[in-house]
Amino acid sequence: MPQSDARPRAEQWQVLAAFVLLYVALGFAGRATLFDGTTFALVWPAGGAAVLWFLVRGAGARSLDTALLAGSVLGVNFVTGASLDVSLVLVVTNVLQTLVAVTLMRRWCPHLWGCGGRRPLDSPRSLARYIGAALLATGAAALLGTLAFGLINGRLDGLGGLLWFGRNLCSVLTLTTVGLLVGQRVTSPGPRAPIAASAAAGHLELLAAIVFTSGMYVLAFVFEDLPLAFPLLAATTWVGLRFATLLSALHATLIGAATVALTLRGIGPFADVPGAEVGALLAQFYVATIVVTALALSTGRDERQALAATLRRTQEQAVYEARLRDAIISSMDEALVVFDESGDLLVRNGAAAAILEPVGTGPASLYGIGATHPDGSPLLDDERPSYRALRGETVHDLEVLVEVPALGPRILAISASPLPPDAQTGRSRALMLCRDVTVERARREELASFAGVVAHDLRNPLAAIDGWTEMIGDELEAGELDPELAREFVSKVRDSSRRMRELIRDLLAHATSSARDLHVTRVDVAAEVAEVVAARHAEAAVTWGRIPPVAADPVLVRQVLDNLLGNALKYVDPDRAPRITVTAVVDDGGSDAVTIRVADNGVGMPAGEHDRIFEEFHRAHHRDFEGSGLGLSIVRRIVARHGGTIVARDNPEGRGTVFEFTLPRYLQADNVALPDPPASRSA
Repeated sequence: MPQSDARPRAEQWQVLAAFVLLYVALGFAGRATLFDGTTFALVWPAGGAAVLWFLVRGAGARSLDTALLAGSVLGVNFVTGASLDVSLVLVVTNVLQTLVAVTLMRRWCPHLWGCGGRRPLDSPRSLARYIGAALLATGAAALLGTLAFGLINGRLDGLGGLLWFGRNLCSVLTLTTVGLLVGQRVTSPGPRAPIAASAAAGHLELLAAIVFTSGMYVLAFVFEDLPLAFPLLAATTWVGLRFATLLSALHATLIGAATVALTLRGIGPFADVPGAEVGALLAQFYVATIVVTALALSTGRDERQALAATLRRTQEQAVYEARLRDAIISSMDEALVVFDESGDLLVRNGAAAAILEPVGTGPASLYGIGATHPDGSPLLDDERPSYRALRGETVHDLEVLVEVPALGPRILAISASPLPPDAQTGRSRALMLCRDVTVERARREELASFAGVVAHDLRNPLAAIDGWTEMIGDELEAGELDPELAREFVSKVRDSSRRMRELIRDLLAHATSSARDLHVTRVDVAAEVAEVVAARHAEAAVTWGRIPPVAADPVLVRQVLDNLLGNALKYVDPDRAPRITVTAVVDDGGSDAVTIRVADNGVGMPAGEHDRIFEEFHRAHHRDFEGSGLGLSIVRRIVARHGGTIVARDNPEGRGTVFEFTLPRYLQADNVALPDPPASRSA
């Protein structure tokens, strides 16, 4: 057998042996209360031990435990002088009582520890079922035993039957209950609830309750003639209301055991009756009364504490969820509004106030908003998202035009959905989300226009390629293709292909100028100018001097210089040699910006074109020069991403244009990576 299996099995045998020894010991103790002239033992603590035994062990009718219980009952009674027939009756009744109690408790209280669950006895409902099982089991055993002894003795002993019922019920309510509560507490994973209050005052109160209980019982049992029963119940009530169920059960069990022991010795108010059986019966029922009272009070207290803890956790969770909801709603960029059919705003976030209040809604009314369709046509009431949501419809991203006094016309995309009606007023409610899509809509329109222009500009060279290739095909089919004519056709095709390639290149540069992440570092602008000039073989046309370094993205700065110098070399009269100068000055106004000027002697700018040339696809000299119309828009976008500006002016020294743009000046304290700067050059 593996060691891992042997150890639990050995522990089970040890537990079984311990319960057998406990039962035998308590059985002998109970039989010691069998006096002359009595049929039944006055106390029988072994009855509660047997129920605890079977619950803890999970034993049933067909088990070794049942055989050992029967043997223990037979042995204890036979050894202590009971006849064989009496011993057999006691075997049947004790086994029956145990099996009935265990079966009912497992069925009625499956959540209790020992009955199949893990919980302690902590609610009045569980207590009622638990006591009901004990009453039925002990009552059935007492009835069967009384009838059996009546047959053996020839007469029914009603008082003895009541005593049998009382002693066994008292045993189950005390010993079994305490055993289950202790077992649950010992085996349950921590942290465990304190038996007494965790504060020092709780322990002092427990000490005071013990002193009060001891004093009252001493008075009641010493001064037997005085009516001092009410202070005894007061002690039980105190402990039951103020302490845990385990402590209350222990308190009731201990004072119950003391009460029975003193009564059997002829001490106390229950001993002053004719006959030991009557005194024992009264004491047993008194103990049952205080145990039930204590358990009822303490389980009620435990249940109230559990409900209070659940309520507290629920409140804390509700507060947390409310704060979380408020934080989420407040952090939303979309305007969120909850309203009812009267137009009252029940919930709104900061974005809603920013969007809706300038329209003139005020704090409580939604219907004051004037809105139209984006094309300016009226928005009817039954078309409004708020009305539709209150009617049960769900609206997704309906765009409306509203007039905001401080901002002008704005386009809002509104979504709305119905909510459950108010439980008290019955008013319909709805949720509405609003997004300001004015910029987004403008970008969509710009993108659509952009796509149209791109398609048009690509279609022209593509159509030219198709036309020239078709002409080449026709000449080949006719067999009359002249080599000189073929070279001309191919040259035309190459020109169209070049225009398409340049347009695609500019489109990619346009996208990169917006989407590329900025990698800001030290940029030697003079070195970048030198590289661009060398790449274009324009050393004779471009001059530049010392330019302060800037803090920028070197790739994008090179793009700016390449576009500006390329335009300056391109837009010049055919009979004029291009002359371009690149200079720079540092702004002394405190802005730490470097102003870079690119001046040329080209064809210049027509009047009114100095701002428009920075628009996408706008070309001031579209009739005389080829181009995509994207170069300067790319330059403006790159400069703007660096926080700078760019302007175009007429060259004050004659024909031509001056492009002037600003970039952040590089300072030694700037937290940027510092590459080794290339050496500056000038022509």
